[in-house]
Amino acid sequence: RKNRGASEQALIDACGTLLLRDGADGIGVNNVIAEAGVGKDLIYRYFDGLPGLIRAWLEREANWPTTNELIGGDEDDFAKMTLNKKLKTVWRNYLHALRARPVIVRVMASEIMRPTDVTVALEEAGDRIGKSLAAIMTDIDASHREDVLKLNLICSSMLNYLCMRALTSPKIFGRNFEESEQWQFVEQTIDELTDRYLL
Repeated sequence: RKNRGASEQALIDACGTLLLRDGADGIGVNNVIAEAGVGKDLIYRYFDGLPGLIRAWLEREANWPTTNELIGGDEDDFAKMTLNKKLKTVWRNYLHALRARPVIVRVMASEIMRPTDVTVALEEAGDRIGKSLAAIMTDIDASHREDVLKLNLICSSMLNYLCMRALTSPKIFGRNFEESEQWQFVEQTIDELTDRYLL
């Protein structure tokens, strides 16, 4: 028989496994307890139900990209960059962060495709990435702000879509996104878009 700490961790681990494999729309109390090997009552006793378990997983395990990660780890270096270089750095790091976190990408896809009570809990945490990106761009002067917002909309949509699609159907527009060269092509495309749009 497992102690409380081990049982909680088993449930949280099972939650992560199922989110990666089945997405938020494929997770339920019964498959969580089957995966965790614990009694059904423990989800309610420890987490007050499935949404509470999802929140616990998000707090302990989700590992959302941080502002520091998106800027490349050095605030002073980032502050010295040109606007174009800042945007290229953030979007490259955002792409790398998503590709390193397939569970987060599955969560994002589930929020879009099949909103449920579970995705409501996930959506609250998903706003962290947007807030991080907004915080990074606060020093942009007013003359560029509208252009940067437009470019950010296009880049975030493109990267989110490609990362979500690559999890289940990696062949996109005749390119196989199981190959690292295709992701390098995306990075080059972002660089070119930035340079051509923000002259």
